[in-house]
Parts: sequence; C-alpha cells; structure tokens
Amino acid sequence: MACEIIWEEQGILFKHSGTVDEQEALAMIGIMYADSRFDGLRYQISDFTKVTNNLLNFKDAKILGTLDRASSRWNTRRMRLAFVTKDEKFIPIVEYYFKEFEATLWEGKIFESLEMAYDWVKSE
Repeated sequence: MACEIIWEEQGILFKHSGTVDEQEALAMIGIMYADSRFDGLRYQISDFTKVTNNLLNFKDAKILGTLDRASSRWNTRRMRLAFVTKDEKFIPIVEYYFKEFEATLWEGKIFESLEMAYDWVKSE
C-alpha cells in the first residue's frame, strides 16, 4: 500500500502503487479534503498504472463516490476526475463510482495513460 500525492497548480495527482484498498483510498481523500488547497482544485488524477493488487470493489466505490458527492458542495467549481488504468476488472468499478456524482458539476473519465488524462483535465 503506497500512494504519492502531488499537489499541482490547479489539481492533484494520486500515484498509487503496490496494493490499493479502501483504507488507502479513504486516507488519501481525507488528506485532500483537509488541505485548504482543496477549495481551488479543478481536477484530480488517480494513476493506478503501478498497482499490482487492486482490492477496491463496488462497495468501496459507493462509499468513495458518496464522499466525493458531498465534497462537491465545498468545492463548487467544475471538477474533472481522471482515472488512469488498463485493468478491465477495475474499469466497471470506476464507472460505478462516477455515477455517484452525476448530478454535480464534477465529471469523471477513464484513460489508458497519464498523458491522455492530463490532456483532458487541462483542456478546459
């Protein structure tokens, strides 16, 4: 379980590696929400390309999505959430997570590369 958090001018990058579980995901978003820079974020990128054991499931996606939907009330800007993964088993879980904040200004998309994710989050 390891995640590097990189704060950028208008966004945040989560670089996951090794094993990822609900505990790590909750810890990372907790760090983000607790930071005053959260209010100014325009994008979040979660890079799962170095993950070797992904334990996140649909229940976790529901919990994380519900927290993010509630957080959209604090950061009312249009937020883009990009996930970088090629894991065919994880993609439906991410799509399920995205459904939790459909009625907000936040939107999510899945990409195969970090470069593609950056192109999208910075395109607006």
